[in-house]
Amino acid sequence: MAEYWGVKVGDIFNTMPERFREEGARDVDASFGYDIAGEGKWKITVKGGTLKVEKIDDLSGCASIMLCDGETFVGVNTGKVDSVNAFTSGKVKVEGDFGAFGKTAKMFKKFVIGRKEMSTKDYILDMFGSLVSRFQPQNAKDLNATITYQIGGEGGGVWTATIKDGTCELKEGHVEKPTVRLEVNEASDWVDVMLGKTDPFSLLSAGRAAIAGETALALKLGEIFAKYQPPSSTDGEPEQELIVLKKTIAVNQRFATGPVMGRFLNALKEKKIFGTKCPTCGRIQLPAREVCADCRVRADEWVEVGPKGQVRYMEYVYYASPDPLTGETRETPYGMLNILLDGCGGNDTFAHLVRRDQLDLIKGGHYEISGTRVRPVWSDKRVGSIFDIKYFEIDE
Repeated sequence: MAEYWGVKVGDIFNTMPERFREEGARDVDASFGYDIAGEGKWKITVKGGTLKVEKIDDLSGCASIMLCDGETFVGVNTGKVDSVNAFTSGKVKVEGDFGAFGKTAKMFKKFVIGRKEMSTKDYILDMFGSLVSRFQPQNAKDLNATITYQIGGEGGGVWTATIKDGTCELKEGHVEKPTVRLEVNEASDWVDVMLGKTDPFSLLSAGRAAIAGETALALKLGEIFAKYQPPSSTDGEPEQELIVLKKTIAVNQRFATGPVMGRFLNALKEKKIFGTKCPTCGRIQLPAREVCADCRVRADEWVEVGPKGQVRYMEYVYYASPDPLTGETRETPYGMLNILLDGCGGNDTFAHLVRRDQLDLIKGGHYEISGTRVRPVWSDKRVGSIFDIKYFEIDE
């Protein structure tokens, strides 16, 4: 049996008993026939406040018979097809007592199409299936680049987008030396990022994702490709409006940093930056953490790094989030650096601000290419806070 908008004709009839409204069938004692072209015939019998639905070949004895095709029948019952237009255009015909047939409209609650949940694989296929259509050539002028998406886990795969001369082409698989390669360990994480449920930087810091190549290009993908919009629910119902209440909440409380973060912050008073080194992989995590996010082993060795380093990438921030404790908002635009401090490697960068008048002088690095060298500018009064470093400036 064919489906229309994900619904079969039989679904309409099978749900009639649960949608039946006894109060809408008072004083009705009749049978009604439905002759759906290519689908079959059904007969409903209403008597004494009860309903009987049967698929049958013989519709004799029915007070009225509705004739239409399957698509129109499903469309009228789901609201996809205007019923008045269907009647006036002849797509729906009623033989027999038209007045009696009109009573059937009050007998049933509206048929609601069930919402279909998409699997991770469904999302992944839809995300990459729509990638080319989401390409924004006006934001990719003079850009010739290859972007490889290496998505691991169930439902994952490898795709490479080639952007050249204002066009975008997507193919499955790797290419040699892509301009940038995004690596995500689990497909479900990529889905959460694309749906805005997860911050990509939290995945990077946790070692669940990585960027190889030109990080600056990776950060611009949100401009080069329009935001992914998942397929709307198949029931056609509008999404529920979100209610937003803007309020700054003041809570009298203290936050305990714990021994590891506490030691890291206290070292800033002495103008020292410490990370913790994993005994298994040798990775130095910054800020210091108790456990290696990759190897899941305790990292007890403290290593002083920096304080100078090279910029890997920088974000221009035009819309600042209010400080959750004070409600104050930082003046924009400002730059948030991700600095690979001397002694660190890989994606273990240190995030901090850049001197505002040097925003446009910063260059990011990738692979073996060094970004702008920077150094911290310390506060005169240091209290063991991340803001003991006022900002970083170019190391000239």
